[in-house]
Amino acid sequence: MVDNPEYNGPWKAKMIDNPDYKGPWVHPMVPNPDFEDDPSMYHRCDPCTHVGFELWQVKTGVLFDDIIVTDSLDEAWAFADKTWAAKADGEKAMHDEIKQKEEDEKMAERKAKAEAAATEDTDDYADEDIGSDEL
Repeated sequence: MVDNPEYNGPWKAKMIDNPDYKGPWVHPMVPNPDFEDDPSMYHRCDPCTHVGFELWQVKTGVLFDDIIVTDSLDEAWAFADKTWAAKADGEKAMHDEIKQKEEDEKMAERKAKAEAAATEDTDDYADEDIGSDEL
């Protein structure tokens, strides 16, 4: 490595004086006469009888079923084994079958386009009159 006598370390932005600087910004507290503190806002319901879910479906074909709300990991694993694991293989096989069918359709479409292009190329030459002296 070659020494550079003019190197003064990593570059830093120069600070300029700001005579109007009043320190770090602090959020002003604006009075809100309509505010009412609700100490029970974040309490758990007892007993909880309803749960709401907001589900966004990004891709079609996404299914939500077998939903469980629990605080027991063992109970959740047992529920997953009984519901999800029982149908996971069948759903994967169905998904793979649909994907294979789509791929087969794409390949058939590509093949048809290639054959159409090939017949167009040969049709262009068929219209030309080639004499024996040009061969």
